[in-house]
Amino acid sequence: MPRVVVELPTMLAQVTGGRRRVDVEASTVRGALEAAFRAHPELRVHVLDESGRLRPHVLCFHNEVNSRWRESLDVPVSGGDRVTLLQAVSGG
Repeated sequence: MPRVVVELPTMLAQVTGGRRRVDVEASTVRGALEAAFRAHPELRVHVLDESGRLRPHVLCFHNEVNSRWRESLDVPVSGGDRVTLLQAVSGG
């Protein structure tokens, strides 16, 4: 199975012991996220809603492609790919 890097923003690194990268083995973007959730269970509630979809304020990129432009997270990954999570921050 390919080795993939899940990259996290600083805000989410609070639930991974400060780690901003989680190396996982997965065959899809969804699989990479699930592997990161297994390694850091508290991460799930910050990324997915109760129905298992990305929360509205969370963006997920597979390399440079925004997952919102794809029909699902079941996109195949290759070794060395990056899955990057970003959280929108607002305020003033």
